[in-house]
Amino acid sequence: MDGGNRIDDTPVHKAVREAVANCIIHADYHGTGGIVIKSFVDKLIFANPGYIRIGKHQMKMGGDSDPRNKVLMKMFNLINIGERSGSGVPSIFNAWEDNGWKEPAIEESFAPDRTALCLEFVKKQAEKASGKNKRKEASGKNLVA
Repeated sequence: MDGGNRIDDTPVHKAVREAVANCIIHADYHGTGGIVIKSFVDKLIFANPGYIRIGKHQMKMGGDSDPRNKVLMKMFNLINIGERSGSGVPSIFNAWEDNGWKEPAIEESFAPDRTALCLEFVKKQAEKASGKNKRKEASGKNLVA
């Protein structure tokens, strides 16, 4: 909300649209399995068949794009979703950073090849605090005598 007006298009909305578009555009439709999008209370998971053709590191850095399905990419571009410049994944990471959420996780698995992107709605501070509590408990500092 902005002064009583609802804002329908936030950076998070754009990031989620980008994640859906990437999942569809970069899927290997000749591979096994299909596109799977799972919604949970605290996270979204986008998975598609196929490995990351430019590598995970380059994907996170951006600036390079090698879509498997160029026609699908063009279709999304025509409705102003997705960009050809390879800036989509960095924009997702930036939106999560701007909200103070845990960094998105990119996972690749092989045989069969699959790529998954996990977007958690968990604050970084909460994650760090829970990690500190676990270390304290493990060291015995929180034990009551």
